[in-house]
Amino acid sequence: MGKEFKSKNLEAERRRRGRLNGNIFALRAVVPKITKMSKEATLSDAIEHIKNLQNEVLELQRQLGDSPGEAWEKQGSASCSESFVPTENAHYQGQVELISLGSSKYNLKIFWTKRAGLFTKVLEALCSYKVQVLSLNTISFYGYAESFFTIEVKGEQDVVMVELRSLLSSIVEVPSI
Repeated sequence: MGKEFKSKNLEAERRRRGRLNGNIFALRAVVPKITKMSKEATLSDAIEHIKNLQNEVLELQRQLGDSPGEAWEKQGSASCSESFVPTENAHYQGQVELISLGSSKYNLKIFWTKRAGLFTKVLEALCSYKVQVLSLNTISFYGYAESFFTIEVKGEQDVVMVELRSLLSSIVEVPSI
């Protein structure tokens, strides 16, 4: 007869407490420094940890903002779809970087203002020096492009690389108006 008068909310309350306890245990697993095992202490430690992380983020953003030659101005909200646009007064020259990977392989990084036919000229220059392109990745954004090549050089590497770098620099350089 005692079971007939059982509260109808008793099972729902037990499930709710079980979910709360499970979430508290999960929070304890994530927060690196827990002072006491009580629920209140766990929550206060989690809040303190979040504040520390937010201060760390602000400090890192401040350090990035203080870096010399900042090329991009961040606009918009703090979401995954943030847009990065070049600053109004920024003027970019083309850049060419060559990094040796060993015997005859190099990483080639080229940054330029997008102009019609420029990428084709870069590829023709690579072909004219008998450079084999092993891999290529290109990123394009707001009128600028950056390409990353992995290349292999045949023949006199030092001479070829100096000449190739100067040729590519002259190709991607922004003409003065």
